[in-house]
Amino acid sequence: MATSQVFISAEELSALTTEAFRRAGFPDNDAEAVAEILVTTDLMGISTHGVHRVEQYLKRVEAGVVKAIPDIQIEDRAPALAIIDGDGGQGQVVGAKALECAMAKARANGIGLVSVKNSNHFGGTAPYGFAASVAAMALFCGTSASPAMAPFGGRDLLMGNNPLGFAAPRRGGAPFILDMAQSVAARGKMRKLRDAGEDMPLGWALDADGAPTTDPTAGLDGFIQFIGGHKGYGLSLMVELLSGVMSGGRFLDDVGDMWAEKEPQGVCHFFIAIDPLRLLGAGTYYDRMEEFVAKIKGSAPFDEGGEVLLPGELEARAMDERRASGIPLTPELLETVKRYAGA
Repeated sequence: MATSQVFISAEELSALTTEAFRRAGFPDNDAEAVAEILVTTDLMGISTHGVHRVEQYLKRVEAGVVKAIPDIQIEDRAPALAIIDGDGGQGQVVGAKALECAMAKARANGIGLVSVKNSNHFGGTAPYGFAASVAAMALFCGTSASPAMAPFGGRDLLMGNNPLGFAAPRRGGAPFILDMAQSVAARGKMRKLRDAGEDMPLGWALDADGAPTTDPTAGLDGFIQFIGGHKGYGLSLMVELLSGVMSGGRFLDDVGDMWAEKEPQGVCHFFIAIDPLRLLGAGTYYDRMEEFVAKIKGSAPFDEGGEVLLPGELEARAMDERRASGIPLTPELLETVKRYAGA
């Protein structure tokens, strides 16, 4: 049975989300930063990482394991390098500040690397990539996560799904935005199927005994599978090195669980901003991007009537549609956001 939906404008949803975090003690700018990232995520159609997370985020704030007013410290290590200590703040607040720092360094030096420690879940990578592309910056970023996967060939849950993202701006069309976790499917999608009482596709996860399963609950309690086997495993380790190890923060199974209200997660992120206009000049860069896109889009589709897509195109279309028609939410989710906003 299809779940009923209501539609709300991005502006109204942003105002409600901002107020929810403001009521939880966040300063105005920080509440607005969280709302912008969450609502942008919903605009892009990535509903598992948008305002769907508001309740759990605020439960952790209420429990005192996420600081509403963190003392975020930026430690410059070189003109293009910095480490940020998020002081246990909300991941979107810390992530937005890290992105801003990385882009400032890229404007000054052509490239900027910021490694982040002592943060919390920061959502998907796509909204950060979108923000960078609006600022005419390319961005490579990633984040550690709570343990959900075993090392390739092992049985111990030591590793997070550790998503990474890459974005590159275009002159006028949809920016290139890649946002991918290292599993066949994200845990958020598995939770969504679990909550809906639906099966998941075979191949997403193994149960606790290592047997294939279509039960999302068994999969969440078992072993989520890497994309490409050892290749996804290697990518997950790469993200862990760039974020957890190089920031001086927590890594692997020292990262806490965002679905508990027991302790700060100690999540780590990294942001590498690149100024492509400084690298090539604006005219040359944008011309080459359009040539690149045209070659891919001009490829004959395998199926008749099909379309060759680039990462970010579907998200850009969703943003256009949802800006015009509103963001679809379940009535229950909208009521939850309103409750936290006091509306």
